[in-house]
Amino acid sequence: MEFTRRKFIKTMVISASTLVTSSILGCGSSNDKTQLPEVVTPEPSFLDGSQFFPQSVVSGDPKPSSVILWTRVDNLSGIDTDIMLQVSTDEAFSQLLVEQTLTASTESDHCIKIRLTELNSATYYYFRFIYQVDEQNYTSHIGRTKTAPSKESDVAVKFAYVSCQDYIGRYYNNYMSLLAQDDLDFVIHLGDYIYETTGDPLFQATDHERKIQFNDQEGALNVGVGDNAYQAANSIDNYRQLYKTYRSDELLQKVHERFPMIAIWDDHEFSDDSWADKATYSDGAENEKQTNRKRNSEIAYFDYMPIDHEQPHVNDTLDAGELKIEEMHLFPNTKIYRDFHFGKHCHIAMTDFRTNRPDHIIQEDAFPAKVELNQTQLFGFLQARGMPVEHVSGVIAQMSPYVNIDDAMFTPYKSAFVEIFTGLYAQELMSRIEMPEQNALLQGQQRAVEVIKGNLATSYLNQVLAGAKASLPAEHPLQQLPSLPEQGVEQGLAFYTMGKTSLFNYLGSRYFIIKDTYDLYAGYKEYMAQLQNSSVQGGFDEMQTHWLKETFTASTSTWKLLGSSVSFSPLIFDLSANRADSGFEVLEAAIDSDAVPAAFKQRFYLEADQWDGFPQFKARLIEDVLSANSVITLGGDVHSSYVTEHKANSITGTKSFNFTTSSVSSSTFGTFLDAGMNQLLSQLGDVSPAVKELPVFFDTLAITATKRADISDNLAFSKMWEHGVAIVEVNKDKMDVTFHNVATNYKGINTSQVSFYDKQEAYLGMVKKHKFRVSDGNLQRLG
Repeated sequence: MEFTRRKFIKTMVISASTLVTSSILGCGSSNDKTQLPEVVTPEPSFLDGSQFFPQSVVSGDPKPSSVILWTRVDNLSGIDTDIMLQVSTDEAFSQLLVEQTLTASTESDHCIKIRLTELNSATYYYFRFIYQVDEQNYTSHIGRTKTAPSKESDVAVKFAYVSCQDYIGRYYNNYMSLLAQDDLDFVIHLGDYIYETTGDPLFQATDHERKIQFNDQEGALNVGVGDNAYQAANSIDNYRQLYKTYRSDELLQKVHERFPMIAIWDDHEFSDDSWADKATYSDGAENEKQTNRKRNSEIAYFDYMPIDHEQPHVNDTLDAGELKIEEMHLFPNTKIYRDFHFGKHCHIAMTDFRTNRPDHIIQEDAFPAKVELNQTQLFGFLQARGMPVEHVSGVIAQMSPYVNIDDAMFTPYKSAFVEIFTGLYAQELMSRIEMPEQNALLQGQQRAVEVIKGNLATSYLNQVLAGAKASLPAEHPLQQLPSLPEQGVEQGLAFYTMGKTSLFNYLGSRYFIIKDTYDLYAGYKEYMAQLQNSSVQGGFDEMQTHWLKETFTASTSTWKLLGSSVSFSPLIFDLSANRADSGFEVLEAAIDSDAVPAAFKQRFYLEADQWDGFPQFKARLIEDVLSANSVITLGGDVHSSYVTEHKANSITGTKSFNFTTSSVSSSTFGTFLDAGMNQLLSQLGDVSPAVKELPVFFDTLAITATKRADISDNLAFSKMWEHGVAIVEVNKDKMDVTFHNVATNYKGINTSQVSFYDKQEAYLGMVKKHKFRVSDGNLQRLG
């Protein structure tokens, strides 16, 4: 077969029925009686073209008769470039199904993404792209993909799911566990395929060989100040550079070359802890509505990821051809939620938690002293929920004492606190945003005036007042102000009561929130919203929720699965006096120690940026959709592994289970919690040695926190100190989930920061396998 360049129009359909015309045929007609000498055409030579295809090849969204194919060509020309696609049923490409020229345009960063149709179900296909220059044929790596079995097929299915692969300072060693399983049908990526930041001091190294500096410096977003300054992707070029760099990793390339991928995004494909088109870097210190940035991130995602981004916008099956990015595909019109059937036993719905979700219920700039429910409102709400009066009184007694700072008797306090908080706000603003001090003071005063009004929690204000007095001379007028009353006044629900202690912070808003008061506040906010036929907790908007319910209700599949970028498992630490017994004397002694302040002896949600942040919506979703249809959820995002058995449906008695996989490379949740605890302990001074042992028991704390009667979700398994991937096997009788995990540190080595790419056997020898089975509605641990 001789390879020749043939130009077709860009919109030419690409399907398995595409006519392949080979030029090895003789030149004469069969009716020509002139005897011509036989011409022997040599087989074409193909050279390694890796330099022209630096991100290799990718396939995705496999269906019984179609699949998405992708590559990117880079010849440094900066102009539209023609390449050839070949598809075959064998790796030697002796039986070509498709041979067609395509044009990689500058508009799409020279990416080619096409939908190949008219394929056979449950069939392997091999594909490659060829670039010709100076009569030489340069070929990409060969990709292998596999179509889904037909919906009626009685076949077992085996796949993997992964999450969170930070590139900076880290390696993708965990993908070796996938490459060792060559019989995977596909791989699911649950999000955080890229991280939008470069050198974020909270979790990214800046002195490692794996680092990124944006080429488009003018287009990049500058975040933070001083030692905490870093950059985040903002322009299309910034986001595309991240995908190009991440996709240069040799292990990630091998995964894509061997298995089709089904992908959804989480937050880092746009911005950390984002919601809709809003970022959260400054924790409310400035308006971070970034619509253009959100759309730029989506364009880059659709350019580089093998997602059929056109399909969720139409009901009919789409024709073969090149996928285009149009206005209908971009925010606020975005839809990436979609579903896949793999035979009669496996039905997977992939969801989108980010695009249409509301803000975090406690905003990052919430004023700690602000009382959101006064005593009368709180009493009425609790009564409306059917709580007995004696219990209502007990709940109110645990709230924050407050006064109305606008009462005439508190006039001196109001002016004093405006002055104090003007300085505090200015200080906090300058620690997050580059601005002149005068501007910070003006903004600080505006914010202080806005918040020092109405009902305010005196317990918080008294702490601030004491801190201010400590820094002032004895003769300062402020020294004459006594503390505000904390006894004999009404009690209400303030942000301070929920753990919000700072002016701008993710602590007390997205992380480490006092569970009991937060649940109460979230319930009140949702109750008030539903009176207006709306919701403040819709991680899925109304349209996606309806689609999800209809999809699972109509499904006849043996196993119904939901792919979620974030976890449905409850993540709680119970440090309260009536916690469940952990069984570890050292742990109990540490919690009971006087070194742990009384204010910390509570139940805490560790993270409210996942489903725990929407407690009432989550409970309804589990009851009405997940448990009602025996749905099993696959989660990611939280850099740790969990297994949860949810409360049985009140009518059918059926259950839902969650399996959350850890990160491929991103810092484990245990590492994050440990760093936060150490920061707290450094502020407390001398602490009991027992308290310093708490990190050893993080998993125990999380598991035992769900053993109390008022927790409906049972956390059966927790591993906060291990990276990993998960492999799922389903058939007509059972579903097995095996976590392939590796400890954060192994014999003094940080296993994600050191490359084991040339030591595969050694790395696989470090892998711990945690295996679980769901069968007949029951959960078993097998190993």
